[in-house]
Amino acid sequence: MTVCFVLTLFAGFAYLYVNTFVRKQQHAVILFVVNGLDLNTLNMARQQLGRTPLLKEPDDPVINDARRRATYHSGILNLDSFWNVALLGIQETGQLVPDEGANATALACGQRVENGFVAMNSRNEALRSLIYAAEQASRATGLVTTSSLVQPTPVAFYSTMNGKPEPYRNAMDLLYSRIDVVLGGGEQYFTPANTINESGRHDGRNLLDEAKSRGYTVVRTRDELNNVSTWRTRELFGVFAPDQFYFSALQPEHRRQPSLAEMTRVAISSLNYNIGGYFLVVEHGLVAQAARQNFSKLTVNEVAEVDEAIQSAIAYAGPDALVMVTNNYSLGAVAAMPAPKATDLVASPETIAVIPSPAKATTTPPPPSQVWLTGPGGPVVTRQQEAWMRQHYDSGSFSTNAPGLLQPQPAFRFQTQAQPTTEPAWLASRGEGSNQLRGFFNNTDLFEIVSEQF
Repeated sequence: MTVCFVLTLFAGFAYLYVNTFVRKQQHAVILFVVNGLDLNTLNMARQQLGRTPLLKEPDDPVINDARRRATYHSGILNLDSFWNVALLGIQETGQLVPDEGANATALACGQRVENGFVAMNSRNEALRSLIYAAEQASRATGLVTTSSLVQPTPVAFYSTMNGKPEPYRNAMDLLYSRIDVVLGGGEQYFTPANTINESGRHDGRNLLDEAKSRGYTVVRTRDELNNVSTWRTRELFGVFAPDQFYFSALQPEHRRQPSLAEMTRVAISSLNYNIGGYFLVVEHGLVAQAARQNFSKLTVNEVAEVDEAIQSAIAYAGPDALVMVTNNYSLGAVAAMPAPKATDLVASPETIAVIPSPAKATTTPPPPSQVWLTGPGGPVVTRQQEAWMRQHYDSGSFSTNAPGLLQPQPAFRFQTQAQPTTEPAWLASRGEGSNQLRGFFNNTDLFEIVSEQF
């Protein structure tokens, strides 16, 4: 009897000790970075995608019944099941509008840097990223992107830029980064230059062959990726495009590039086997790429791609996984506006109209679904701007013959690309540990909060 009492007492103390002093570590920590997905674009996607409500009521125990029922009835996106939302300040004194690399560094490394720099401060010191913090905590790590793997946002998690792009060095840094699962674009920076691959490496090195020699399973097509035996593949390296991916709506029928959801599923399935847990970064660069050109319809299509990847993350990582989604920065989308009346238009003698292709010259365009602050959809006011626009229509970069997919929507001011704004970034999260990610804080604070989950 005494033995039973002692054992029970010991078990009770052990239970209290573990729950009081031992911090519970989250096995799966997943960060989605969707540059350019501001709240107006997100709302536009919710209106246009036409999804059905969530299949079941959200199961977050912290939320009361009324809020749970409201989400069940109004939910359209998988993102609607993310209970916790925060606004992230992105500005700093002396640099009011950070560029992509500076924003990515704040997110990945927890420090602000000058525009043009990535994961490196003004003293030329490399900054430690969340991926390296996870590796130090014996976690498996993954990096998935539809951008080129040497673009500023992916680079912030594994390498540096010192005021200028160095894609060939970044590609080599990625090979030696010890990241377990790497999937994305930018194949030309990993393979030797030749008549077909003119932008390839001029040092003669084939980094994909070197990846194989280092123990990676290398895949280069969608079919190869989907046939990977994830239960026995611990290191996976996949490149599926010379540079960034094609837009999902413009993919060929028998496409080589996997979807973001497929890459997310395979990455999680492989990383799940690490007993110490894992940290996965999923970056979708095509929302920003479409938004920069004021391609509103393509932007919404890419939001759908992200949402399917979010569904895969929840399904394969489990409902308790800490999943975070942030837009990192905004590109100036404005809510839908009514079409202008004829009396609202004021002729300007110096304004030069861009003439559409003859086939569409007499067609009345539909009212705009979205307006942008800046970008190619703005009013052209100089001959240089007119020449630039004509060149892009003639080359097929812009088109009036692709149901509006490649036609810039209206903007208030012309620029060759929509520029980042000072609008705060947002972050939505769900799963264990997400209740810390509420309210207002700076994007640099995310590094410390997420690191605590390791």
